[in-house]
Amino acid sequence: METLELHVPARRSLARAGWLFCAIATGGCTSLIGDSPNGAGGAVGSSGSAGGVGSGGSATNGSCTATDPVPQRLVRLSFAQVANTIRALLGPDALKGVSLDNPRKREFQSLFVEGDLVNTQVLQKTVSWAESAVATLADPARFTQTTGCPAPIADACASKFVTAFAEKAYRRPLSNDEGGSLLKLYTDLKTGGASTEEAVRSAMEAALVSPQALYRTEFGKPGGLSDDEVASQLSYFLSDGPPDAALLAAARDGKLSTPEGIQAEVDRLLRTTPVVQNFGDAMLAYFVVGQIDSVVKDPMIFPDFTLAVRNSMYTATQKFIENNLWKGQVGDLLTARSKYVDENLAKLYGVTYPAAPGSGFVSVEFGAGQRSGILTELSILAIRARTDNTSVVSRGLYVNSNVLCNQTPPPPPATVATQVAAQKADATATEREKSDYRRTTSPCSGCHSGFDQYGLLLESFDGIGRFRAAYPDGTPIDTSVTLPDFAGGGTVADVSAFATEEASNGVYSRCLVTNMLKFALAEGPVNATDCSVKDIHDRFLASDRSFASLLRAIALSKTLSTRGPGQ
Repeated sequence: METLELHVPARRSLARAGWLFCAIATGGCTSLIGDSPNGAGGAVGSSGSAGGVGSGGSATNGSCTATDPVPQRLVRLSFAQVANTIRALLGPDALKGVSLDNPRKREFQSLFVEGDLVNTQVLQKTVSWAESAVATLADPARFTQTTGCPAPIADACASKFVTAFAEKAYRRPLSNDEGGSLLKLYTDLKTGGASTEEAVRSAMEAALVSPQALYRTEFGKPGGLSDDEVASQLSYFLSDGPPDAALLAAARDGKLSTPEGIQAEVDRLLRTTPVVQNFGDAMLAYFVVGQIDSVVKDPMIFPDFTLAVRNSMYTATQKFIENNLWKGQVGDLLTARSKYVDENLAKLYGVTYPAAPGSGFVSVEFGAGQRSGILTELSILAIRARTDNTSVVSRGLYVNSNVLCNQTPPPPPATVATQVAAQKADATATEREKSDYRRTTSPCSGCHSGFDQYGLLLESFDGIGRFRAAYPDGTPIDTSVTLPDFAGGGTVADVSAFATEEASNGVYSRCLVTNMLKFALAEGPVNATDCSVKDIHDRFLASDRSFASLLRAIALSKTLSTRGPGQ
């Protein structure tokens, strides 16, 4: 077994962490831990470049491109997954008082932002969390409750607990080397003068910051993953946390070696609160709703856009996703006409608040053609708009990426910066006229002809999402556009007609499959044109087309269970 290389600053806690880390790095894991620029790096088996939501290119439902299996690899746990693992091991209050990441700032694919390598920055943060969590066991009563060892604690009980704790942290049985290394650490600390309790806590810290805990392995058996690896993969995909006792038991009993066994566990997990919560949060990140917190509007133009309204916009979209994600079909996220309204938002939606004052959010159903799904949420419309106006470009790019899975083109070259600024400032032309210019004039036409039309669909909603039929000068707003063939072709009158088309023709569901497969794999490129995506999408189309069936199709796919040669 290779020795892990650890480069850390000479701070006491990190130096101690490095010692603990290296002390147990002899069993079942090979990696390099070092400093990489900007917190990013290439983990063992990492393939391809990063790509966020929507990257990958569009595809018709009948065509695909063959790709190699995902290689054998190590996959780093995200910070959220580390935090959830610590809570699962030491209780929900283990990280109470620790400064954790704001869940409203969650990234849909965390490792593309955090990096896929445990470098100094990642290790420092992880060590601080582990130290804080284990420090809660300094309380004798809590120590006894956690370890199950009555005071005065005997070495036999302490050793048994350390081994059992490490097995839970590693999410699999320990090898002889791993168990021996931890127990040697425990013994060495006691020999050096530490109390039994101190030695136990240090061994726990060592397990929590070990590569075996901070990475998932996907080495497995020939052609596939081991049952233990399947359990970890399913759990971190579905719940963003470690396998629960039932999933670990299924792995131990060999039940995850068959599609039927995997499906039984997936069906069980899909009914659990952690999974429902995880995907509620993940879809908020998918649609980048958290960006509403940084949106600024000109108070002279949009005086109704207050801090309270901004917070209500976020909560309303959160409730919209919660209500539509697990009911009906995935297309309902695009087509549902119900919106959640509180007293702050009623005016913006142009409705009378339909409940007693102080009743909070209530569901309001809008007529056909008025509001349609996630694209007409106030939060999304406000985020994808300028400080003083709408933005056909920003909204068009959003639809192009998040609904259709087309590549986002690069920003305009510096050579046209003057033209771009002048067009934004032109108050005499309508947004459609500006778009017509961009889509027909070189060099702008090369990109804008591919997405401006989707922004025009949303032009009937102003910079904070209020519906309008005309501009302030009385000019009627025309939202009709012609769709490209891959998106259904023909002309649609408005965003409602567009949403209905994309929800029914399979383009949106294939895009969602693409991005959810990325989410499940945690890292590496996935394109909408891949045959792996088509296979999952075909299975989804043959189901009831619910979100649960989409997740089930991914969980049972060969893409998740098959691994090629490592890199």
